[in-house]
Amino acid sequence: MTLPDVHIPDPGFGPQDDLRHWPAEPGGRMRDSLFWEMIMPDERLGLQVYLYLTAHGKSGFNVSVWGPDAQPLALDLDGGAVPEDMDFDDFRLKGLTVRQPELRRTAEVTYESGKVRLEYRFEAIQDAFSYRSNPDGLPEWFAANRLEQTGRVSGFLEVAGRRIEWDRRMGHRDHSWGNRDWGVPHHWKWFVAYTDSGRAINGWIWIAGGEWGFAGSVLKDGVTIPVAHIEHRATYHDDMSQKRLEATLVDTAGGRTEVTFDRYGLVKLPTNDKMATEIWESACDATIDGESAAGQWETHWPREYLNHLVASRNR
Repeated sequence: MTLPDVHIPDPGFGPQDDLRHWPAEPGGRMRDSLFWEMIMPDERLGLQVYLYLTAHGKSGFNVSVWGPDAQPLALDLDGGAVPEDMDFDDFRLKGLTVRQPELRRTAEVTYESGKVRLEYRFEAIQDAFSYRSNPDGLPEWFAANRLEQTGRVSGFLEVAGRRIEWDRRMGHRDHSWGNRDWGVPHHWKWFVAYTDSGRAINGWIWIAGGEWGFAGSVLKDGVTIPVAHIEHRATYHDDMSQKRLEATLVDTAGGRTEVTFDRYGLVKLPTNDKMATEIWESACDATIDGESAAGQWETHWPREYLNHLVASRNR
């Protein structure tokens, strides 16, 4: 098989950019957010850990485990203040710890509470990919930069009386930095899918200021190719929660990758921002070019608009 000769534009990050970021001016604003996930269709579960930290030391996280039931098995929300010298190579807050033995390659995330216990050891199977490498780039309202990366995960999850062992199972993570304006986007779809064989896709479709944008990548035969455009069709339940997504990722080498997502579980995450943003995460049975995959499909909505859509569909 002849692999495409792919040029990936400069991602704009350096060796230390998987660590904490600081504002350009003293007293300014800066925010890092880190995310790790795993979708387990055979267990009918989804898992994600989300962590944010500001330049002023304010930090918060959520640990979510969900399945087909109306309520998640666990949705732990916590936070606090951390010292200025704490960084993401050895981060500790409440029951959460994060270590990165090799930046942009490996991560170790552990968490323990009364509801859930986990050890998530991540090893990348691709170089970190930046949305700045996509033709549409990375909009300023979203982040200064963002890396996405699929890998193999070892460890375990204990929740609701169940213990699930992982032995190099597929998962995904991201890290973005910069100040996000949640009120600018009208809507977005973010999604990731991966197969046991090592294929993976990541996509982001956004609408903001009357414009469309597309980002993401396709990982095939060990080669990461940026996405140029995403053709898509989504269907929703009456409450506008995710039902099915069909998409074609058109990459910068001219390839077309067909993906599908069928939701089996949903969790709604609070954002508490002034725009009353709704972030809904769905765990999905997925396919990549017909091959069985695990997938996560996230939607962003302003709450007033979402309520109007629901009311309109149910008249």
